[in-house]
Amino acid sequence: MSNLLYKLSSDLNPLNLRYLFYLVTPNETIYPTVEEIPNFLEPATTWMLLLVVLEYLLLDEKKYAFNDTVTSINAGILSLLMKVGGRYLSASFYPMVYDRLHIIDLPKDSAATWILCFFTQDLAYYLGHRAIHEAGVFWSFHQMHHSSEYYNLSTALRQGAIQDVAMLFFDLLQAVAIPTNIFVVHRYLNLIYQFWLHSNAVPYLGPLEYFFNTPSSHRVHHGRNAYCIDRNYGGTLIIWDRLFGTYEPERKDEEIAYGLVTPVASFNQLWCQFFEFKAIGYDKGQMRNEKNEEIFPGRWNKVKAALWPPGYFPGVRTKPFFLWLCMEDNTEGIPE
Repeated sequence: MSNLLYKLSSDLNPLNLRYLFYLVTPNETIYPTVEEIPNFLEPATTWMLLLVVLEYLLLDEKKYAFNDTVTSINAGILSLLMKVGGRYLSASFYPMVYDRLHIIDLPKDSAATWILCFFTQDLAYYLGHRAIHEAGVFWSFHQMHHSSEYYNLSTALRQGAIQDVAMLFFDLLQAVAIPTNIFVVHRYLNLIYQFWLHSNAVPYLGPLEYFFNTPSSHRVHHGRNAYCIDRNYGGTLIIWDRLFGTYEPERKDEEIAYGLVTPVASFNQLWCQFFEFKAIGYDKGQMRNEKNEEIFPGRWNKVKAALWPPGYFPGVRTKPFFLWLCMEDNTEGIPE
């Protein structure tokens, strides 16, 4: 019991709260070796749970539902259990890939390298996050995070159990230049920052909205309104969305409805985590129209059903982006 109390008091040191807002300096977060990098998730998670409880007690009761909150917390626990030694999957593979494939030798103890990685990690997150929304069955790795019809701090904990698998390729792209000891730090902090974005209590933040991802921008990302679909993918920054045309501001005249376009209607953890793999990977390709004709006839069309955007059906226009196809009109087929 004394050990637990000591751990809680250590984690809840106010200085650890900074991690939730990326308020750290290069000098204090550049470590000579990967082994010396602390698990930033541990103190951050303790703060997250405390803030969830405080928000639950202080906010309007309509902002939370007990069964929904328990599902979100259980998803967070499952996600942590799936991490290799408490670290992200990419942190386990990155050193090997960097040692073999890096083509630029950036200094490992440089503030300039640290700042560069701040941007490259966020760009990698943007690309990976966009891919797991737009690239067909890859949406199955991530849809758990969007399955809540509530938007509060507990929603941030509702993570896909094996989402790290889908993000691995994009994380490893940085291995051509970014040293491992700096990559791992930013991999932690970039995702930890996103916790506070899941709040309905924080208003529009003025000039910060032009550069940083904020609760206002992220509320749009979680909406199922037509104008919200496939928007605002950034992690810490919103500049990539502005650059690649996926930015959409929150509308004052339209209340956001949260959750999946087709609600999952279940609190079963395993079903919520994995049902979409079958729904997109197989069931979609077997769909028939009112005349009992296959909507996706033949093997190639069934592959397209699984790998083209989740909203794709014959006749829907698509366009290439990076390594996948996205919809030309992301509102197509979305009910108003």
